[in-house]
Amino acid sequence: MAKLFLIGNHRPSFALARTLHRQGHEIWAGHNGYCDYFERSNSVAGSLAIPDFSNESLCIRTIAEYCEDYGFDVIVPVTDRATRLLAGYRAALPKSVTVMSPDPDVIARCVSKTRMAELCRQENVPLADFLPVANLSQLRRACESLGYPLVVKPTGEGQFIFGQKVITLNTPAELADLFPAWPGEHAHLLVQRRLNGNRINHYFVAWGGDILTACAIEIERTDRADGSGYAVEGISITPRPDLVEHTEALVEALDYTGVGCAQFMTAHDSDETSFLEINPRLGANIAGAEAAGSDIASVLFELMMGRDIALAEDPWTKARTGVRYHWAKGDFSGWVWRMRNGASLGESITGALRLLRGLIRSNVDLVFSWRDPAPALACWLHPVLRRVRNREDAGQRGVKAPN
Repeated sequence: MAKLFLIGNHRPSFALARTLHRQGHEIWAGHNGYCDYFERSNSVAGSLAIPDFSNESLCIRTIAEYCEDYGFDVIVPVTDRATRLLAGYRAALPKSVTVMSPDPDVIARCVSKTRMAELCRQENVPLADFLPVANLSQLRRACESLGYPLVVKPTGEGQFIFGQKVITLNTPAELADLFPAWPGEHAHLLVQRRLNGNRINHYFVAWGGDILTACAIEIERTDRADGSGYAVEGISITPRPDLVEHTEALVEALDYTGVGCAQFMTAHDSDETSFLEINPRLGANIAGAEAAGSDIASVLFELMMGRDIALAEDPWTKARTGVRYHWAKGDFSGWVWRMRNGASLGESITGALRLLRGLIRSNVDLVFSWRDPAPALACWLHPVLRRVRNREDAGQRGVKAPN
């Protein structure tokens, strides 16, 4: 039995923890803010507070001390920030602890848009035309040059533009409306031609550039009407041969070892595709891949513990097709956001019906489980729990709590 410490927890934590807990391993949660109430899961033996990731030296020192004090065998960074933090400070951790993530150099390459673009050119992986911009006038010229529809996105991982992961622009009028000024927190942005199809994610575990197991999932809906934002509904599919070839080429070129998620955009009206990124961590919707039978959590654990793993003749056929996942809380939150931001009555009704359909036809939810309901229930009650916590904290300090 191993003792694992999951850090930066969010919805991917549940699939990993539930699988490894069933195998007899002990799971602990490291938390420093809202984390989908992962610490309330019955798969979690205990939880420990860690400092905010912005204070890197204190955070890594605290994690190292916990490893010594609690005897953790494995650290699993879950979110982008946790992954980057532990990649940069592995030498500060006890040598007896295994960090369940790719090599720091691989992580650095994956999160660099320019380095991955160069790798795509080297490996003949399609990439939609894009231009970097540094001010509003350059943004306008880039839009004119590339042609609509377009997406505008940050150059760094985990960043947002006006509170959104990506902004879709279909017309010059939308550019003027959505970008009245340059977002001051960004030195650069990327403008890229947008394909009109769905996103396809490849969840995988690799060893030395060879994929051990993989699952292809088509993202059918997100929490935003334009298809940007967080995925809320998807289905496991038969992998497209061309996208399999592209993922395998990139994984091999990176000499990738560990877990990852390669993402591609497709077109509804052609076979055109475009590489988006490889996330060097657990994919946010990995519960869908686990439900399809990919065994990503188990294979990853065995790999990171240095145990022998037999190479499958075709790692892409292990997962079943037609398995649907749904993220009910994210779907509901997106529906509320759209209503608050001008959705019509018809759009609101359609959104509610889609949410209901997702609940009915899904095989697995990213957070909720009938065997482990507490975290999902707490997520739904989060506004109430947050107010109660604020009032308790304020009462202890002798000040009035905000409503």
